[in-house]
Formats: sequence, structure tokens, C-alpha cells
Amino acid sequence: MISKNNKGFGTYEMLTAFVVILIIIAIALAIVFRSNYKEKYDVMEYNARMFALSASNVSLETGDGGPYYLQMLIDSKLTSPMKSPFSGDKYCNPYASKVYIENHKKYITLECGNYLIYNQLSGKKDYTIYQFGSWKKGDSKDKDTQVEDFYNYIENDKKLFDKDLEKDAFLYSYNMENGTTYDDISDIPDQGNLVHEMRYRSLKKVN
Repeated sequence: MISKNNKGFGTYEMLTAFVVILIIIAIALAIVFRSNYKEKYDVMEYNARMFALSASNVSLETGDGGPYYLQMLIDSKLTSPMKSPFSGDKYCNPYASKVYIENHKKYITLECGNYLIYNQLSGKKDYTIYQFGSWKKGDSKDKDTQVEDFYNYIENDKKLFDKDLEKDAFLYSYNMENGTTYDDISDIPDQGNLVHEMRYRSLKKVN
């Protein structure tokens, strides 16, 4: 027999009402969370467009197609470090964020936190934003993956850079570190000191 309170409202009814309230709260929180992240996605898209515009201006002066890494523009005082919209005290990765130009079309990659706009036409109305997994050794032919070559250099029995870098970012950083102007990795002396590894990571669309 189900016990009732003085007003005749049973334990079962109270439990049902409690569950309904929890569901309503969960739905409300999901809506707020989704709305909050939509704003962050919009900020990331805006930052990507501004980055592509800055790179385009550099391309008009240099006459080449890049790639133009965010770090290059920061070093040239053409832009400032870009704060991640997903973490107020952290910045977008300047050595993984890049723009390259081919046939007058700009392709943008922007990495902020664990969110990524990957190799997309800058003129698109809406960008696809991904969350990415950890880098793994090797290659992958899966559709929703990113594949990159990473490099570093052994100097005095230790790696020159704290983190391995993509090919063009590595060449740029090596030249900056050593005051050289090599046009290709193959120009770097002591090729046996080069560390090279192909990696891939999974991408999951979130917006």
C-alpha cells in the first residue's frame, strides 16, 4: 500500500514530479550550454576570417601562396596572439594555425584548444568546426582524419624545439632560431639530425 501525505499526494507521484523536474532542468542546461558554445563557434569563425584576411594582405606583398602560419604574422607584428574562445587564459596554436593560397583561393586552418577549423575555404558562409583526438603515429585514409608530417632537430643530444612541428612551421622556426634562410628542409645541414614522423588524428564535427 502506497503511503500518502496529508493532502493525499503519494510517494509515487512525488517521485514522478521530481524526475520531471530533473528532466526539465537537464533540457534547460543543454539549451544554455548549446547557446553558449554557438557564440564561441561564431567567435572562432570570425577570428579565422580575420586571420585569412591578414595572410592575404601578406601574400599581395610577397607574391607567394604561403603557407602563412599565425606565428609568422605575430613575429611580423601584423597580428596579435589569438585568444581561444573556449579558454580565456589560453591562445590558439600559432604553429598549427595557417593559411595557404592557391588559384586566388584562401584555405584556412585554425586550432584553438581542442577545436579545429581544418583546411576550409575562407569565403565559405559557415565553417565546419571539429573536435580532435590525440595524434597517433602513422597514416590514415579515413575521411574524418587530419594527417601531417612532423619534424624536429637533434642538437647537443636534445630536441631543438619543445614540440615537434609541421614541415613548413619547422623550417620557419629553424631559420628563425639559427638566422638562416633555407628554402627547403633538404637544405638543412646534417640531415641525420632531423627527426621526422607522420601522424594522424581523428576529427569529430561539433557545429
